Amino acid sequence: MHRIQETAAKVVASDTQSSVGAIDQAVMSYSRPCASIVEVSNAADLPVTVVQPALSKVAAGIAALIDGREHIASATRELIKVQKDSTLRETAFECPGGLPATSGQLATAELV
Repeated sequence: MHRIQETAAKVVASDTQSSVGAIDQAVMSYSRPCASIVEVSNAADLPVTVVQPALSKVAAGIAALIDGREHIASATRELIKVQKDSTLRETAFECPGGLPATSGQLATAELV
């Protein structure tokens, strides 16, 4: 069993939650240019081919952010595995939905 100090684990949990929040904010902010590009394109009656390269670049950026969010979710699942084998297995660290899932539930739990 791993011996993890609760204060150190709280820092990791807080940093992980902050990272997800930052990515979520970035996704919301980054999606605004998509709407703006489409609105301006429509208002100016531009051919679809004129703004498509810019719209594609913005969409690729959003996709990269969402991929990053999945990496944080995967890291969170790995951290929960470590926690389950530690002295802090009963500690929730302000997890959405309460305590982390049991080992049988862990595979299907939505963590982020």
